[in-house]
Amino acid sequence: MLHELLITLSGYPGDIFRPFPFEPETPTTFAIADFPLLHPAEKEGLNRLAQLGFYFKGFNTFITSCRSPSQQHRQQTLPNGETANVSAPSGLYLRAMANALDRKLQSYRQVIVQTEAAILSGEDNLGGIVPLSTISGRFAPYQLVFPAIANLLSDIESAALTDTPYTGGRLINLLQDRSTSGVPIQKEWMTELLQGCCAVMLRQITSWVIYGQIQDPFSEFFIVQLESSQGVGEPSHGSRYSTGSFVRSRVGTSSGPIVIPPSTVLTVSAASSSSNKWQTGYGLDEQMIPDTIPTTLAHAMLFIGKSIATVRQAKPKPIPIPQSITQRHLDLLLPLASSSTEQGQIKSVSYEVLNLNLLTTVIHHIRKDIANHLWVVVQVGEKVVRMLESFKRYFLLCDGEFGLGLITALEEFKRNRLSRMGQFITTTATSVGIRDHDLGGIMKKAAQDTPAQDDTALASFEFRIVKPSQKQTGSEQDQSPTIGMFDDQLLGIPVRLTYTLSWPLDLFLTTDDLDQYSDVFAFLMTIRKSQVRLQQAWIEIKSLTQRLTNRRRGGDARAYGRRIRGTETDERNAEQEAEMLKHIAAFRSNMVFVVDCLWTYIQMDVIGPTYDSLLDSIATHESDRKSRFSQSSTSATATPQSFDSIHSSHAEALYEIRRACLLTSASLSSSVKDILLRAESFCGIIGRRAAGQDGFQAGLGEELDDNMWQDWTDIIRLNQSFREDTEKLFTDLSTVSKSGSLGDGPALKRSVSGLGSSLLGNGPQSFDVIRQVDRLLLRLEYSKSKWFSGPSALLPEGE
Repeated sequence: MLHELLITLSGYPGDIFRPFPFEPETPTTFAIADFPLLHPAEKEGLNRLAQLGFYFKGFNTFITSCRSPSQQHRQQTLPNGETANVSAPSGLYLRAMANALDRKLQSYRQVIVQTEAAILSGEDNLGGIVPLSTISGRFAPYQLVFPAIANLLSDIESAALTDTPYTGGRLINLLQDRSTSGVPIQKEWMTELLQGCCAVMLRQITSWVIYGQIQDPFSEFFIVQLESSQGVGEPSHGSRYSTGSFVRSRVGTSSGPIVIPPSTVLTVSAASSSSNKWQTGYGLDEQMIPDTIPTTLAHAMLFIGKSIATVRQAKPKPIPIPQSITQRHLDLLLPLASSSTEQGQIKSVSYEVLNLNLLTTVIHHIRKDIANHLWVVVQVGEKVVRMLESFKRYFLLCDGEFGLGLITALEEFKRNRLSRMGQFITTTATSVGIRDHDLGGIMKKAAQDTPAQDDTALASFEFRIVKPSQKQTGSEQDQSPTIGMFDDQLLGIPVRLTYTLSWPLDLFLTTDDLDQYSDVFAFLMTIRKSQVRLQQAWIEIKSLTQRLTNRRRGGDARAYGRRIRGTETDERNAEQEAEMLKHIAAFRSNMVFVVDCLWTYIQMDVIGPTYDSLLDSIATHESDRKSRFSQSSTSATATPQSFDSIHSSHAEALYEIRRACLLTSASLSSSVKDILLRAESFCGIIGRRAAGQDGFQAGLGEELDDNMWQDWTDIIRLNQSFREDTEKLFTDLSTVSKSGSLGDGPALKRSVSGLGSSLLGNGPQSFDVIRQVDRLLLRLEYSKSKWFSGPSALLPEGE
């Protein structure tokens, strides 16, 4: 009986222990079918041990099928109850997991051998009898872990019949979830299976970030080659792939030592031929990214490999990478891949499966090395300067003529398209029957008859509708568009100005940077539009005043008739209307002052000096580099920190611009938005009254114009709210100035010019947000007779 039990524990049933339940049902265990001499307790104990043999046989079948999936098929019960011959799950990750499981099962095999030896030698005999409890004690640990492993393999086999099998990153996520167990032996086994899969992923990462090659025969890696760059007959991929890239890059090659002559640069034709592959060649399968890999790190890896593959295939002349760089990066990555398998032999469950911090450090180090190299070889600096100049012109609205043309084009589009559809200011993007291509001609129309008309960079800018209802989860959420606070102020629907990045500008810029530029653009456009509306309101107020003067003088037939039939009430109404217009003009003057202060502060105190300093520093760096390059015959490599210093300066300048524009503080930006909305509503009432015939007339005789009085009441209320919002903004800015903090990050201490940034501390210039806020306070306080601290009231009293 004991030898029969040991054979069953090895996965081979016999006459005593048979698969149960019997055919035609699917067996779920090995059990004693008919043995009347056994006590029920003994029978239950033996059946419990025989269950381990059934698990062990299933494990061996799974391991064999994963190692040779092309030759292995198995009976699988379908959801409808029928059985079918299906191929076993396949893939590098499953094969690695099967190998790790086989290594762990070796201890189980050894226990079987040791138990048999103990029985034969009499070591376990107790009065000539081997107690069943002794054998059960030897196999007790496996009764805890085998059911969990069996459930894991069952889930994997069931998912193999669906559209989302457990392969690649999905398998890693599954094992990561199962490894979080409170049972130590289960945690140990699951962790070692997870390490086997992580080792495969690290080797795929190494191949990609070192050589720009995807070693993925079973389509399991989270970086994929897209359909546009595949050959005929290769499988295509769905729209779930993301081609967005990160910021910096690195390159490697397996060729021998290479000496790069000074003349080795990427020509215009080479850049053009590489652009298509850079944009459409590779992408991220976001469903395959493991939860242990942050999305930003996955994009960094994507960018690294894309850089390598692009420069190696550049035409007419590929750009080689020095072997010394490749070898140095291999020395950094290979220990990570090897340590994953070595740690699998450790019996502790406290170690880390994947050292994410070290992997992140290595990836960023590689990216920085290659970015510095490509900065020189691909001549990125000159392209970056031109790109930033176009950003200053369009994103930051430093081209006044274009800005005015854009406001006109947007207003015309809103009148002609949105108003006809019955979707005006109060709508959302999801309910508007317009698409992105409907907005395609706005930029070109705005540039007509301006210097921007002949600017080729304008073609890279376009408006896009943001649809907030399309919510995504997981890693997809990181890539979904977000709605800024001022995006709905351009057309009444959420739209954003976007820029199409192309190689090699992705070396320098990220999609997050473009989102920040879009936020600043929407903010500036809202202020500029308020300026234009307030200027138009002045013309309309003058028109209303002139019409009142004509009526009192009898300037037209209608007014003359009214004057003839008029009474003293009409004269009083005329005087009241003149007083109203006087107050309205004063209201408008106050609004213009605040809006002009904001616009002047942003353009003259924030964007102008900060961005000009950034462009000058990049241009100076490029000039110095070319000077050193022409005087040296050594290989073309960038100076240490050349790329990182420029990239950090740009990131810092952009962030400080956003902070100085108050966009990083929700309360301050909300206060500014409220002020601009009050001005917009005020201009709307004035425009509506100016478009009518009666303007702000109170009526003839005893008749009253209720609509006019309602508009006047609304103006009084808007003006009061405007004053309260302005005072609140001034108070909050004063608090910022005293505390040195915007409430969105570290305290911004007042820095001394030339000692570096108050935030990052690594730039030659001083972008001091608090000093800039002080300038805004000075403009608001002292440019108009101390509005806030002086005795004069901002608002005249209205009725």
